[in-house]
Amino acid sequence: MTCMGNGKKNNTVLERPGWIRSRVSWDGNVGRVRDLLNELNLNSVCWDAACPNRGECWEKGHVTFMILGRNCTRRCRFCNIAAGVPEDPDPFEPGRIAAAVSRLGIKYAVITSVTRDDLADRGTNQFVDTVREIRTGAPFALIELLIPDMDADRGLLREIVFSGAQVVGHNIEMPFSLYPALRPEANYGKSLRTISLLKGHSPRSIVKSSIMAGLGETKDELIRAIRDLRDAGVDILYIGQYLSPSADHWPVRKYYTPAEFQGLKEEAERAGVPVVLSGPMVRSSYEAHGSYLAYKAVSAQV
Repeated sequence: MTCMGNGKKNNTVLERPGWIRSRVSWDGNVGRVRDLLNELNLNSVCWDAACPNRGECWEKGHVTFMILGRNCTRRCRFCNIAAGVPEDPDPFEPGRIAAAVSRLGIKYAVITSVTRDDLADRGTNQFVDTVREIRTGAPFALIELLIPDMDADRGLLREIVFSGAQVVGHNIEMPFSLYPALRPEANYGKSLRTISLLKGHSPRSIVKSSIMAGLGETKDELIRAIRDLRDAGVDILYIGQYLSPSADHWPVRKYYTPAEFQGLKEEAERAGVPVVLSGPMVRSSYEAHGSYLAYKAVSAQV
């Protein structure tokens, strides 16, 4: 039995439409990625968050590494990442990630983390160290960081911006109205401030964010969130369908059609977002290299 945001019970489980597809295979490069992650004792959000695109991305050698352990200090009702007592930061983890990037020949590395509210630097040093190690061990690779809100700390975010990463992202995830029910330990305004500070530290930096649709929001609320993100300085915006990881997580309230996602893309473009990727299977790191190149092409024309 699931619980709606207004406290009422709702037993309805929506049937997945035909356009929601995922491809899982352990053949070819997928098995190679899995084996290397195990060998180097590395975590990937592709696996821990049960991403439906994992097979497709790993087949292409696209991996999103997750640093600072597997236990998050927050308990968001939509997320498959484990919550619990976090591990101590591993000082050798950045070097192992650089080794994986080099051995897999990754041209565009995405690094994210669990939220670490227990650390004084919120994990900033581990992000910066990881960028430095990749720069040394795999200098050919471009780097994208997908960070928690870092408590919207101006100094910490400045270190992230000037770490050497090409793109820095922070996901707002959903409209304001859903935060109390789904993200009680997070704050919509703080996430917007995080994005504003990332852009404000260096106007030339590329800032990215992501929204999930289908959690129970209205279209107007989605559009308001899109406009808030653009006002905060977002350059690349992803919009994708929420898929509940299990029966114990927040249920899907609506499956948006491909046409509706196209409409949201057009709304974001009208709001002035330079690059928008919107579709049922879009996730935070999906086709990340392509969206980076698209932004570079758009900015070159300005």
